[in-house]
Amino acid sequence: MKKHTIYFLLAVVFISCRPDLNYEIHGYTQKIIVEGYISNGEFPKVYLSLNVPLSKQVDSVNILENVIRTAKVTISDSLNPQAVGAKTEILTSGWDKTHFPPYVYRGTDIRGEEGKTYYLTVDYSGYSIHAKTTIPTATKINEFTVLSVSGNDSLRILYMTFNIDPSLKNSYRVSTKKRKDNYYINSPFLYNSEFTLSGSNTFTISPRPTEKDSSFSEGSYFAKGDTIQIQFSTIDSISTQFFKSLTLFSASTGIGNIYFIGEKEALKSNISTPGFGIWYGKGNSDYTYIIP
Repeated sequence: MKKHTIYFLLAVVFISCRPDLNYEIHGYTQKIIVEGYISNGEFPKVYLSLNVPLSKQVDSVNILENVIRTAKVTISDSLNPQAVGAKTEILTSGWDKTHFPPYVYRGTDIRGEEGKTYYLTVDYSGYSIHAKTTIPTATKINEFTVLSVSGNDSLRILYMTFNIDPSLKNSYRVSTKKRKDNYYINSPFLYNSEFTLSGSNTFTISPRPTEKDSSFSEGSYFAKGDTIQIQFSTIDSISTQFFKSLTLFSASTGIGNIYFIGEKEALKSNISTPGFGIWYGKGNSDYTYIIP
């Protein structure tokens, strides 16, 4: 996923090294930030960090100083890892330059399967936090359509059409990787976040390149003749509510999708106390498309 697209804010509560800190006033406790996901056909990835204190500036230097590199991260496909037939894996860690913060715990044995539940355990500094998620059934895109951008013969607007079953209460995210880029860029919308859509729906696919991206001059459009990879992800209602509350929080504070702060009121999370963050499953459908 995109370098600066998904930043996860969030939690394991630690005993503060500053005993005089008044949490009721300052609204800050040290937490473990958890961002983890597993997709069908892919190995899990988990990113961990401590949140940045309110007394410090939230910037890349402080965030990098708080990256957790010594945790034990375990994934299992059974609530009882010792059960017959259960698969359990301790993830290995290393640098990931396509993500920020650029340090990841990744699997090499357990690949995600649609409809299957996966359990996460993070052990760090005497604490053990837990979460579980189920990978939804992937949703297929029925068709792509393209329109020319008015006044620019080289740029195109890309649309996708797919069916939504309201009884499933799923939401959908879409990411694109242009031929000139090395990583996926998310479109800005979490489709069906209110769970009110049903039947056939059409949406614009609008990437968000930054000034550092080679496709920045194309903005939210695609170039004629470009070959792009499209990853269409189905996520469940729990994950949807997390991302929705994060978006609302970011909008209300005006600081963007930054998860590294020490806010007093926690966002919605599926990580056990005293943890916080998100561990979610993605049912992915992948496509390669040439822009006509």
